Amino acid sequence: MMLTHDDLERAWSLRMSSPAAAWSLAEAHLPVPEARVLQAYLAWRAGSHNEALEALTLAAAQWSPQTPTVWQARAVGIQGDVLMQLGQGRQALSCFEQQLQWGGALGDAEMQGLAHNDIGVLLIWDDPDGARQRYQMAYDVFQGAGTAHRAGLGLAAFNLSVAYHELGDADRSDALLSHALDLLQQTRAWPYWVGTVAQRALRLAEAGHLEEARQLSLEAELSQPQLPLDSLLTLQFFRAKLEAQHGAARTALTLLDTLQAWIGSRQDMLDDYLEVQAQALYRDGQPHKAYLTMRELLEAVRRRHDGERATQLKALEVLGRLEEAQHVTAALRTQATVLESLRREASELSLTDDLTGVGNRRAFEQWIDLRRQEGLPVVMAFIDLDHFKAVNDRYGHAAGDQVLQEVVQLLRQLTRPGDLLARLGGDEFVVTRADSSCRGLAEDMERLRAECERQLRQPCALREPVTLSIGVIQATGPLADGLRRADEGMYQAKRAGRNQVRVLE
Repeated sequence: MMLTHDDLERAWSLRMSSPAAAWSLAEAHLPVPEARVLQAYLAWRAGSHNEALEALTLAAAQWSPQTPTVWQARAVGIQGDVLMQLGQGRQALSCFEQQLQWGGALGDAEMQGLAHNDIGVLLIWDDPDGARQRYQMAYDVFQGAGTAHRAGLGLAAFNLSVAYHELGDADRSDALLSHALDLLQQTRAWPYWVGTVAQRALRLAEAGHLEEARQLSLEAELSQPQLPLDSLLTLQFFRAKLEAQHGAARTALTLLDTLQAWIGSRQDMLDDYLEVQAQALYRDGQPHKAYLTMRELLEAVRRRHDGERATQLKALEVLGRLEEAQHVTAALRTQATVLESLRREASELSLTDDLTGVGNRRAFEQWIDLRRQEGLPVVMAFIDLDHFKAVNDRYGHAAGDQVLQEVVQLLRQLTRPGDLLARLGGDEFVVTRADSSCRGLAEDMERLRAECERQLRQPCALREPVTLSIGVIQATGPLADGLRRADEGMYQAKRAGRNQVRVLE
């Protein structure tokens, strides 16, 4: 069965209001290239960049580049959107300029308006006034094209609102945002409408109108029974973001838990999801879990960048004659730089103790190696909490973890720039300093001991002070020998009654 021209246009018109119906039409009438383009659009909207590019590649193989059609203009626009999301701004701009040229030659207002709009998206953060001008061009094109293009008009109004917000014109921005909401709801352009609702709710919350923002979000979810499932879940995610940033962190975490299956199919939203989850955990008084979530976010970014290398190659292959070979090389070089930066960040995280955020044993060993290579003398303080095992046994490991974190806060305050603070394991910490004398480090450790006794209390009814036994040495010879001697100094402090500093000459 072959699609007629009217069938094709009807399928395209359903892509935002009823993506499932549009997808069914596209799948039922493959391998028509127009159906491939529609399939590419829906895959891009769902965050499946590879699938979108595969469909565009198959469509391009069936067309003659000498006779561009509206569907080819749509294809190059979708390709530009994928490239933009992959961080390939120059190649994306080439696509949008081609879309604008073809749209003008074909007299197609939608292609011209969307091209202006997407060029504005490329500009918005670096040149908000330049973006505003492009959004205004898109708005004028859609307004002049009549009621058939109200969805595009709503999109342009929304983006104009963002541009004026960036430029500090709040009144005009808010008026355009309300205008966009009305247009996008009327036309059932749900992907655009969801973003507009979220923007309005977040602005209300930032202005201190949290309950009004909550009401807007809830009404949006309940008032549109025909809302596609993905758009509904996206709205719920933005409600979780609203609560994480301005409202009840526990409510945000509950909402995020209900969205785990959705985020599994929307990897393009994973970065935002993890960032919001980390914010909510931190505000809910769970800094350690927030830290672990940020590590998960870093790993997700690294995996995404690894995957995007192959996707970018495919995108640039589809782009073909629109870019010269040296642009491809430059894009891959840029991506390699980003990946190297992420690799360094991951390496730095591997030197960090998960619970306290200070260095771990590996960081300590690397620091000592570097000082030895530089020929610098090193002094070392070995720190052990008194009766810490009893705290864990009586009050649980959560209480013990809190004590460790409080001690680390004092350590951070009383160590000097250039010192290394590391956790060797359990309740054992070490402070190392490039110095030829133990005196300065011993004095700092005495201040630490006294402040710890004065400020910190164990989690028990008697509120006994938290005390430290500390051994200080000049570290010479092998590292293992230095640690053994520092440990011996610490045990001398314990045998002498605990809660003291011993310098082992």
